[in-house]
Amino acid sequence: MNISIAQQLKSSTKAILLFVLLTISSTISFAQATMPAATDVASQELGITFWFYVLLLIAAVFAFAVINKTLKVLELTQELNGKKIKNTYNKVNGVFFIFFLVLFLGYVYYEFTTHGRMGLPESASEHGVITDNLFNITALITGIVFIITHILLFYFSFKYKGKEKRTAFFYPHNDKLELYWTIIPAIVLAVMVLSGWKAWTNITAPAPKEALTIDVTGKQFAWIVRYPGNDNTLGSRAFKLVNDVNETGVDFNDKNAKDDLFVNEIYLPVNRPVKFNFNARDVIHSAYMPHFRAQMNCVPGMPTTFWFRPTITTEQMRLKTNDPKFDYVLLCAKVCGSAHYNMQVKIVVVNDTEYATWLATKKPFYTEEMAKQIQEAEASVAKAKEEKLALNTHE
Repeated sequence: MNISIAQQLKSSTKAILLFVLLTISSTISFAQATMPAATDVASQELGITFWFYVLLLIAAVFAFAVINKTLKVLELTQELNGKKIKNTYNKVNGVFFIFFLVLFLGYVYYEFTTHGRMGLPESASEHGVITDNLFNITALITGIVFIITHILLFYFSFKYKGKEKRTAFFYPHNDKLELYWTIIPAIVLAVMVLSGWKAWTNITAPAPKEALTIDVTGKQFAWIVRYPGNDNTLGSRAFKLVNDVNETGVDFNDKNAKDDLFVNEIYLPVNRPVKFNFNARDVIHSAYMPHFRAQMNCVPGMPTTFWFRPTITTEQMRLKTNDPKFDYVLLCAKVCGSAHYNMQVKIVVVNDTEYATWLATKKPFYTEEMAKQIQEAEASVAKAKEEKLALNTHE
């Protein structure tokens, strides 16, 4: 039983109307829930842009509705005049397939040439070059298959559209063809998977002994960064020592901790391996350094690590990107709360001389005054625990 194009358009119109209503309601709810306080001008511009697309969708729905009614009237007129309605819809649908194929390929080209250029610049780490190559090869292979399959899909829908005298050709199977389309993709996928596994194995291998070790702790909503002092060894930590002053629970009874440094910016020496120890105080965070192609979850109670070798200084990257204000950055890639967007730390990659100069300007966190503050904070925590215990005993 053939379904007329009017009936198809009628059902499509209902579906589009439902889609429009769902899109409007969900978009408004999402905007209200996630949009931070903005200026009046910015809010007005956002509102104008939003309602423009809403009106555009409504206009498209009305256009479909008008076409639907027009075709319905045309069918009824032909039936009243006793004319036989020719089934030309398969031909029309076939032409639509070709039209949408051209439109689709044009949109794919637009996305690659426009938004495809908005990606990250070249990787600034040694392993990042490998991951970028893997990504580009994967995108190339899947992209070629994607384009070819869609061209064939739309073209065959046009070429073999339904006709009154056309019958389907019975072709149950072809063992040789099935072997080809099974073995070839299997080999390609196996090579891609093994290449990815090899790269991941090298990336997650233990850091070299000469690597600079940096401790990074995530909390709502900031990063706490700790460097080793002159001994090049970080002091130990314990979660029971965490308080308002000693935010990461460093054990300052450990001699290696007494010269540790706490900094507001991360400085890295170029071409030297850097190992990050990641921790979290409250919820799961995710340390993300996009320009170094590095990301690792920070889980409370479960330390994680990631190391890489930066290869491009900040000044060199500014020249490469033609952006004098460019900076590397450490972000949080988990939605860890309402002020999640504040979790940013500037990263500066410099040569060895500049790094040594910067390091010389930093003073150890642990001083006599700081020791007193830590003791007071520990005493306050102990007192609070005693009061809580006494209260529970009394109850």
